[in-house]
This record gives sequence, C-alpha cells and structure tokens, in this order.
Amino acid sequence: MLNEDDISYVPKYVQIQNYILQKIKDGVLSEGDRIPSEAELSKQFDVSRITVSTAIKELANARVVERIRGKGTYVLSSEGNTDKKSMAFASEIKIAPFEQSVYRPHKLIEHGIIPAGPALCEKLNLAQGSYVYKIVRCVCLEGQPNELDYNYLPLSVCSNHTFDSEALEKIFLHEYIRKYFHEKPTHIKIYVNTQITEDMDITSLPVDKEDDLFTWDNFVYKGNEVLALTTTVCVAQANKPFITLEF
Repeated sequence: MLNEDDISYVPKYVQIQNYILQKIKDGVLSEGDRIPSEAELSKQFDVSRITVSTAIKELANARVVERIRGKGTYVLSSEGNTDKKSMAFASEIKIAPFEQSVYRPHKLIEHGIIPAGPALCEKLNLAQGSYVYKIVRCVCLEGQPNELDYNYLPLSVCSNHTFDSEALEKIFLHEYIRKYFHEKPTHIKIYVNTQITEDMDITSLPVDKEDDLFTWDNFVYKGNEVLALTTTVCVAQANKPFITLEF
C-alpha cells in the first residue's frame, strides 16, 4: 500500500487501475457488474480519455474486465487475475551504488529524438505533443536477445548533451545522468508489470505472446521532477531474482 506522500508519484493510469481493483476486492464490483464509464473516470481522476483507455486496456488484457463495444466495460471475475497490475515497491529501500553492483553489459541498439505518445507523456508529466530522447539497449543470453531497455529523457533534461555511446553500454541510466548531467538524481521508484507502449518493438525477443514477458518501469527523480524513465521488457524466467538489494 502507498501512503499519501507516495500517491503523487504513481502514474494516473495506475491509480485508475488500483481504484477499480480495490472496488473488486472490496466486493463493491462483482462479476458481471459494469464499471464506471471512461467519461466518468476521466472526470473523477481529472485525466484525458486516452489515459483512462490505457488503464482499462491493461485490465482487459489481464482478463480482469471485458470491454463490450457500445455497452461498456464489465468485470469478468471477482476472483480473476487481479494481481496483473503495476505495483510500487516500498519506499526507503536503498539500491547498492554502481561500484558495488553486478551489471551486465548492454548493447546499444538505437538512440535519438522521437515524439512521445500519450502514455509516455503521462508517465513523464509532459504536455501532449512533446518530444523525448529515446535510447534502446539490449541484453543477450547465450547470444540471443533476452531483455530490452527503453530509456526516455525529456529534452528539458538532456538539452544539447552529446551522448557517450560507450558509457550507455556500461552503466545504468541514473548513473549516467548523475555523471554527465547538471541535474542530479535524488531517488528512483520502480513499478512492476507495466505497460508496453506503441513505440516499443519487442519482436526480437523469443516469445509468442506478451504474457510471456515481464516488464518494469524505473523512474529517475530529482525531488518531484521526473528526470528519466527506463522501461525494461524481458523474457519471464522462473526462480530468477528481479533485483538484488543491499541494506
């Protein structure tokens, strides 16, 4: 559970999903019940219809709800897969600095400026139509792509910076920002089971469907400002640790 201070860091589409999931858990919404319309949720959470649609689409993909054209969206099962949602880790967990951690080298696939889609603008708190600097990296396992990192930086953060390709293949994005940029990160927040946005090409990963993938968002902050975002998409593996922490 998140406290009030953490709510502002949770993307609005995740807040909408958590609201619906909580209603199902509490029994307010049961199997076959119609959830509030996109217009109602848009007004309640003060967000665009696109943001609401993104939230509902993820719940539909997780088989929590079903969208019926011309009728609305209905709860599929009160005992369905309600854990397929973005989650935030507890605050105050410290990740070991780069110098003390084991980091697998990444292969730089591409980097450059792109227009940010609606979901990405929502995550980075950018105005619709904004542009971001996108960096795509890959980790291979036994010579085959196993993990893709999609990194996004608002142009207000990276401005006229010339990226060091060699460094991008060796260090984490938050470490890169700390080393090369004037704006210094103060903390990161990680959400798991997050959405794959339209600009991501995952065809190089050896899976047949998105259900075989594991995703997480790593937000890099300076205070309340989002400096960057890394969305990692990898092939799900049983009994594999998600992240190693030191206390």
